Amino acid sequence: MLTRLLDEINQASSIFKEKTVLELGCGAGLASIALAKFGSSSVIATDANIEVLGLAKQNFELNNVSNVAKTAELHWGLLDASEYDCIADIIVGSDLTYNSASWLALAETMATVLKPGGVVLYLTLGHSGFNVQAELGGFLQVAENAGLRVLQEEQIVGQKLTDLLERITSQDEKQVISANGGARAVLLGKKASKNFR
Repeated sequence: MLTRLLDEINQASSIFKEKTVLELGCGAGLASIALAKFGSSSVIATDANIEVLGLAKQNFELNNVSNVAKTAELHWGLLDASEYDCIADIIVGSDLTYNSASWLALAETMATVLKPGGVVLYLTLGHSGFNVQAELGGFLQVAENAGLRVLQEEQIVGQKLTDLLERITSQDEKQVISANGGARAVLLGKKASKNFR
């Protein structure tokens, strides 16, 4: 779903063009492939699992984006993230907040890696036994303490992310998502930063 959301945003704006984008928890690298094809100048696909990074790298080669998209092992937390201090214009990620024990390390990573004036695009989908609103609400409190703030979606992407999510999901998907707690997307930036340009 993250890749579809990125595609929808890309169709409405040139937010990714000529930007350095870092994906947290890249998995197979699908979102990173899309970002490379959208004209990002550099895409860094990160994960803590080295085997997953190998799969993402293979996918980059198969999709002819390895000149733009690279993989990097990244364990969340201030110490490991300091290697990537202020490197990303944009950070993307999906379904990273299901474990509240990782919230502080994730928020510190986002706040460290993001350039001043940059944007974090985060998407979370409901899981059996989880409440998306409570999960994301808890994470956003931790993120605020780590130096991040919620940004106005309309100023960045020109419309509400909930409207974009509504547009990209089928009726069948909406039923499944609704039955499992919903979906929510949010934009974050550093507290001291100005609006993204």
